[in-house]
Amino acid sequence: MNRILLINPPVYDFAAFDLWSAPLGLLYLASILKHQNCEADILDYMDRYGSAYSLSYRGEGEAESRARALSLYGCGHYIKQKAETPEVLKHIPRNYSRYGLPKELAVNYLRGLCPPDLIIVTSVMTYWYPGVFEAIQTVKEIFPDTPVVLGGAYATLCHEHAQKSGADYVLQGGFENLKAIFKAKNARIAIPCTFSDYPIPYYPPNQNRGYAVLRISAGCPFKCSYCAQDILSGGKFVSKPAENVFKEIKDFADRGIKNIVFYDDALLYDRERLIKPLLRKIIESNLKINIHTPNGLHLRYLDLETARLMKKANFVMPRFSLESADARIQKETGAKITNEGFENAAAMLKEAGYKKGEYLIYLLIGMPGQALEDAEMSIKYVHKFGAKVSLSEYSVIPGTKDFERQLQNANCELRLNGKDFANEPLLHNKSVYPLFDVKDWNEIRRIKNLAKELNSLL
Repeated sequence: MNRILLINPPVYDFAAFDLWSAPLGLLYLASILKHQNCEADILDYMDRYGSAYSLSYRGEGEAESRARALSLYGCGHYIKQKAETPEVLKHIPRNYSRYGLPKELAVNYLRGLCPPDLIIVTSVMTYWYPGVFEAIQTVKEIFPDTPVVLGGAYATLCHEHAQKSGADYVLQGGFENLKAIFKAKNARIAIPCTFSDYPIPYYPPNQNRGYAVLRISAGCPFKCSYCAQDILSGGKFVSKPAENVFKEIKDFADRGIKNIVFYDDALLYDRERLIKPLLRKIIESNLKINIHTPNGLHLRYLDLETARLMKKANFVMPRFSLESADARIQKETGAKITNEGFENAAAMLKEAGYKKGEYLIYLLIGMPGQALEDAEMSIKYVHKFGAKVSLSEYSVIPGTKDFERQLQNANCELRLNGKDFANEPLLHNKSVYPLFDVKDWNEIRRIKNLAKELNSLL
């Protein structure tokens, strides 16, 4: 087995934006394969600067488009095409779209490749499976004799549903499950036993997408009621030595990539051993980079020294999770933080040099048992301390404690117009507020506008 094709599918949704979105699992896998002299082609439908992506679809020149995206720290809009709304979502008064590389360009790219020995497709959100199905159908038409493997979050959390994808193999869990397939194909490819042994994620040397994503740790030590990370990581929390991660970051910086994005679910956990030594090394080396944290950091593990190191290392708009200012909801979702803990953290960020509007707090809206008044109260509470707010729409994720509770809630099915979200992943879509009726949306929209208005005052 000399050549493997890795695919990150297109996205079908009501909205999508490149907020440092990269298929990190595939990038690690590409690096593992290349370190063992295995050719790894990557078709990332969502890579706005990939070799298969045509910037001409934007109606602007390549240089203009790149400059605009880089001015947003590498973030930007995907190519968007109108799509037919699935029947189960017809009652949603929003436009449904396909995001990413247009199918005809993907086909042209694939036809220019040498036939692969194996195709591996990843998956992310469970409700993005239409894009997974499309990508698998496309490669099956072009390479009908090549076996296709489907892995990732959707394949793990909705394993039975994913069997309908057309893939020859549907894997749950991480890379370790590829070992049996490689062995069956007589491929001498070794998968590292632990994340701590993973090489630097692979990015084409001649491509600067504006940012690079990586991790210092994999998994999460917490078991929040709404989160599936514990399931996806097999209940493990594993980290790399800080020195190794620094070498990865320096490699990116030396290649001109100035925006470094941590995908860690618990970046500040075990801070004395992990993040503090890493940040000291970045500061000592005077690396000219911006650091971003799209996954909310745990306020409980912030101390004054860490806050100061974050400021000196240039964490831009660091993002933290509060979820709610309601003590009951805090307790029910995992008791990660209290209002007192949040207020102490806000004071430390201020002392470290972060001004009003220079850090962001994630709050959840649409949670089970949450009155919309709670979301509004939480927004106003956080705003008093000078933090910007980002409202994260709640999604009921299979396998979580919340999901199991909702299965037993007779009222939940009524709220979903009689639809079965246990067997239809499209109903997991956070942007349809699955636990609320459409009639509640005007109030939700008012609350979201309130958050934007208060953010603009900071």
